[in-house]
Amino acid sequence: MSKHLPRPHRLWPLPPWLPLSDLVLLTEMEHIANWLELTLARARHEILLENYIFQAGVWPERIFRILLRQARAGLRVHLTLDALGSREFPTRWVRELEAAGAVLHWYHRLSLRGLEGRLRRTHRRLVLVDGYCLAVGGFAISDAWLSGHPGSRPYRDALLAGMGAIAERGRALFATGLHPDLGQAENSSPAKSGSWGEARLLAGNPPRRMNVRRRYMAAFKGARQSLWIATPYFNPDPRVLSLLYGAVRRGVDVRVLLAGRITDHPLLRFGIQAYYQKLLRHGIRVYEYEGSFLHGKYVQVDGRWASVGSANLDFLSLWFNRELNMELRGAVPNLLLRTLFLREFARAHEIVADRWARRPWWRRPLEGILARIDGWVQARAMGARRY
Repeated sequence: MSKHLPRPHRLWPLPPWLPLSDLVLLTEMEHIANWLELTLARARHEILLENYIFQAGVWPERIFRILLRQARAGLRVHLTLDALGSREFPTRWVRELEAAGAVLHWYHRLSLRGLEGRLRRTHRRLVLVDGYCLAVGGFAISDAWLSGHPGSRPYRDALLAGMGAIAERGRALFATGLHPDLGQAENSSPAKSGSWGEARLLAGNPPRRMNVRRRYMAAFKGARQSLWIATPYFNPDPRVLSLLYGAVRRGVDVRVLLAGRITDHPLLRFGIQAYYQKLLRHGIRVYEYEGSFLHGKYVQVDGRWASVGSANLDFLSLWFNRELNMELRGAVPNLLLRTLFLREFARAHEIVADRWARRPWWRRPLEGILARIDGWVQARAMGARRY
């Protein structure tokens, strides 16, 4: 067995591991917002940005003004926004950006034809500056992330930035299909010696590429000691669930960190909690984050392999959305992820089986109804395809 887990299933070509000359991991939204503003303002040649949500607001206005100023200064500015998630992006912003020479691509304009077409969104979060600095994660360009709506504290999210050759891979992914006229990059940063570890980008683009789901399955099957998952939304398909249960039977410490009472979809939380009884019965430890809305998406296996990005462990991310994760291996990045997990577990509330069995009676039928709706939607969306 390789010393780096998980062992990949050789069912599809994996990109090569690339050295990281630097690494930034941020989880406080105030720090994420400041980092984004400073990084975009310091760009000298090019800004590439893709996000599911970019909507009007105080902080989004600051980001927009930086992009507009940079485009007017002659920098190459390209954006990809989801037509559904960014439907509140102001029309006047579109006109100003286009007048300044920026390129804006709308992913999947809304259509009433076909459930599957409406489900397919670009859920990626990508920022790439000058061809050398790449950031991924779960952050959105929205005041809700900073104000903490619907709670009172900013969201708990994740921004992972890598410098070096990994950015070249990110640029190629950004350009493929949506921005074929992007041209060559102008790297304004000198190469740095040394390495903080190794990374590679994993892009999911269903229905042709199910890479995120397959990679998660390989990770879960390869786990031997620990398998820790943080995700705000949890409704994986039956095959993925069976791999989590199988990991517990092998003696793996399997933990799932989920959003707690503070969430942007209170009704959806009841549907997620419909999984709790089965998870607990199979020996999976379940935590709900307290104090703010947990929106970060990251996974760590055996303290040796980690993934941070936009993909939730839910049906939409695994089967329909365009997603982008950065995989990490090496002592430094995995120490950062393990420290993050331990800190968040300490701030979370663990769901205990006997207490969960004594939850209010009215929750059970509600959970059951939402579980049936979830199963119906999955069946309708899947059609003739199999898990």
